[in-house]
Amino acid sequence: MKMDRLLSSRTLAFGFLSLTFAILSGCSTQQFYASYYIDPKPARVEFSELVPPVDRQPVYLVFDMYSSDGSFPEATRKLAPKVAQAIRDSRLFSTVAKVGSENMARIQISMRETGVLSGTETKTMPQGLTALPGSKGVITYSFTAQYQAPGKEAVKKTYPHAVHLVPDDTSGLGGALPATAGHAVDKMVEQVVLNFLRDLQRERKL
Repeated sequence: MKMDRLLSSRTLAFGFLSLTFAILSGCSTQQFYASYYIDPKPARVEFSELVPPVDRQPVYLVFDMYSSDGSFPEATRKLAPKVAQAIRDSRLFSTVAKVGSENMARIQISMRETGVLSGTETKTMPQGLTALPGSKGVITYSFTAQYQAPGKEAVKKTYPHAVHLVPDDTSGLGGALPATAGHAVDKMVEQVVLNFLRDLQRERKL
């Protein structure tokens, strides 16, 4: 099957439907010759860059996902465990709690779909994101992350991010790694969490 047919507008629409389906089902249904890439911005952060405190304390986590139409509870239920796992793997807290108290630190993260781009739109990305060579479609997101330690003022940050749909024969992608739809979303969420925690430590807020 020829690439021009595989990446027609109908195929592109199917690619983004696959992305949503992968979020909900936990598997990728993509079968055509293209891959998903997370945007290289913000810069990649490794778990090893975080410094666990000597006396770790629990943290209360709130996560919500929003589509362009509003609240997206199905995706919230699917992605919330990914966010919680990234925080646990950071080793910065003793546990991630589902019920909070006034004496417990709180992390609140919201993920909002901000646009679906295709064609020439992918060449002029929103500020803070990258126009990947050969990109045929992009879903852009905005993450709002907030941390509040007991008795302290909340620290709030915003991170733009995106998932790109790129033909497998595209060159010039540098160190970007191809992924299935579900894996790309998981890694994007993980990277936002790591960037947020790293930024909090750099600013001595955590």
